[in-house]
Amino acid sequence: MPVTLPQALAFRLGRQHLASPAADPLTAARTLLGAQAQVHSAAVLQLRARTGACGDGEMDRLLYQDRSLVKLWAQRSTLHLTPRDDLGLMLAFRRLYVGNYHRWYEAEGLTPDQVERLVAAVAEALATHGPHSRMDLSRRLVPVLGEWARPMLEHSWGGIIKLACALGHVCHGPAKGGEEGEREAMFVHLPAWAGAPMSLEPRAAMAGLLRRYLHAFGPATPADFRKFTGIAAEPVRQAFADLGPELLPVSLAGKAAFALAADEAALRDAAPAEGHLAVLPLFDPYLLSHTDTGQYLEDRHRPAVYRTAGWISAVVLRQGHVVATWTHRRTAKGWAVSLAPLSKVYKKELPTITRRLRHLAGGAPVVLESPA
Repeated sequence: MPVTLPQALAFRLGRQHLASPAADPLTAARTLLGAQAQVHSAAVLQLRARTGACGDGEMDRLLYQDRSLVKLWAQRSTLHLTPRDDLGLMLAFRRLYVGNYHRWYEAEGLTPDQVERLVAAVAEALATHGPHSRMDLSRRLVPVLGEWARPMLEHSWGGIIKLACALGHVCHGPAKGGEEGEREAMFVHLPAWAGAPMSLEPRAAMAGLLRRYLHAFGPATPADFRKFTGIAAEPVRQAFADLGPELLPVSLAGKAAFALAADEAALRDAAPAEGHLAVLPLFDPYLLSHTDTGQYLEDRHRPAVYRTAGWISAVVLRQGHVVATWTHRRTAKGWAVSLAPLSKVYKKELPTITRRLRHLAGGAPVVLESPA
């Protein structure tokens, strides 16, 4: 089945709640398979961009009172805000990362027995004594286990806590301290915090994950799904094979890809809304789900969006194509936004862009400092 790029982008915009809003942030998070929370505020804005009114209080309620959203390492081994109902699925496929973690620990000089002891000690400390920061865990456990345990307990990229998370023992609780950049991450015992997730077999989880990925991000290739999950090639190949009867082979702008057969009619009917504009925050999943970024971004502008150290810029989309990046700073009155066009941004589009930015700002006033 031939699918044009405008059709594919229109389909994704619709499925990812960028053409019309989701009922609530939890629905948006479920559709996206989690909001990337490498920067916590960016994940909040990813969900706000896809819903109606969604204040900070609502997000805190979902995360820390209802606990229907859970913050933990998920796909690509990066932090995500994940619906609690999806924890079984996420943790099942995360078990496919475990071998990589063990190889990392071995390269750092830890034996398998030491790794096992560290994971057990972290899980027990959180279950028995409540929330801990990295340094809290180090202060509690190093005197018991020995100095060898310190580097992986205090590691800024997660260290042993990432494995404990992948095994279902740990997630993030409310951060402690001052402003966003200064707050200290706190870890809690996942079963006590959010309940014991349903146990799934990794192979079945990968097939289920692929089905939901194609529903929101299709059409896509195995390489795209591998990029999205961060999983090795063989489990990805197996997932496509297991889902075979449900797949629809397509020619996406002349290149082989797959969609769900159930989405055939929706793909055929997908059409871009003339002049449709969307404003996305940092690290948005729309920009993290396909290997061929040329589908929505000119190659010459790629360095402006995909920056050093894995930083993904905030962008403006017109009919699914990136036309500008933006940054903001908070002022006493609201947001001051600097807009950097990558192609022509028309004066008539600025009111809509400003309105979308104001929505992201939670209704606060927005001033464009560098309009197109």
